[in-house]
Amino acid sequence: MERITIIGTTPVGVSMGLALKSARLKNTEIVGTSGDKQALSTAAKMGAYDKTETMIRPAVEGAQLIVLDLPFSEMREMLEAIGPIVDDGCVITDTSTTKTRVMEWAEAMLPKGISFVGGRPLLKREHSMLEDATANLFQGIDYCVMPGLSADQQSVKTVIGFIELIKAKPLFLDPHEHDSYASAMDLLSIVMSSAFTRTMVNSESWREMHKLAGETFAHYSQLASTDPLDNEAACLANSESLVHWIDKYITELYEFRNMIKDGSDDLVQAFIMAWEGHGRWQANAVAVNNANPLPTSRESMATAFFGERLTKRYSQLTGGEKKDSWVYRR
Repeated sequence: MERITIIGTTPVGVSMGLALKSARLKNTEIVGTSGDKQALSTAAKMGAYDKTETMIRPAVEGAQLIVLDLPFSEMREMLEAIGPIVDDGCVITDTSTTKTRVMEWAEAMLPKGISFVGGRPLLKREHSMLEDATANLFQGIDYCVMPGLSADQQSVKTVIGFIELIKAKPLFLDPHEHDSYASAMDLLSIVMSSAFTRTMVNSESWREMHKLAGETFAHYSQLASTDPLDNEAACLANSESLVHWIDKYITELYEFRNMIKDGSDDLVQAFIMAWEGHGRWQANAVAVNNANPLPTSRESMATAFFGERLTKRYSQLTGGEKKDSWVYRR
């Protein structure tokens, strides 16, 4: 019987177990292991594994594929721990948001005969709580694949097969390219959230002001509640790239500051650009054709009577003009 071992009980790892179980694999055992016994027990009750182990050695022995679903700050220690005890021919992958440093550790600590293939699911759904784990968390998403120097073609195929089993789509990326993008998409958001939260709680008015901290504050400060040691380790591992994106953000923030201070007419356009940018991403329409379509004869005649702006509103209300969902109408 083959064995897939998932080390860690975050919503991502538990969702992987649920997705593999729902695939109804024959002659394959799904094993879950974690130092968090309560989380492991909860995941087992959810039906994520065939078997659970609280000790690493019995969990990884005999495994053909091992998934490390751990915080970045724990990755080096785990690679060092499992290197001497995994079976020859085993394939190891991970879900870390930092790839270059993890892959360097894998090359240094794993013995010959063990392949490491870096991986990371690009999730768009909220998954902060264990209860968010679900078998369809990875349905249709891109899943980064970054083979290490030790990975042969069969090892890469093994990881691709795993990704397709959980209904995701493989996306090959260079590790350095990934880390640069991740600094912008993930780490910058954590820094922004932490800076925002510190600004508020360090204010002399916080004692009174906190009574108004509702849904918006909870949403924007959420990332500041992630583990400080993990955040520090990830930021320092990607410091050069992260500083670049922080500088870009400061420039953009200062532009907003000046537009608000001056009451600039450009302010609404800046908000519209942000609104449409988010909408394009949400609608998977980042690359779009910006050419203006020619007006229909119906629209041309209406314009002669009503004017262009009223015609657009009339056309939208009557269904005469198709608009992309991310285009701001005013």
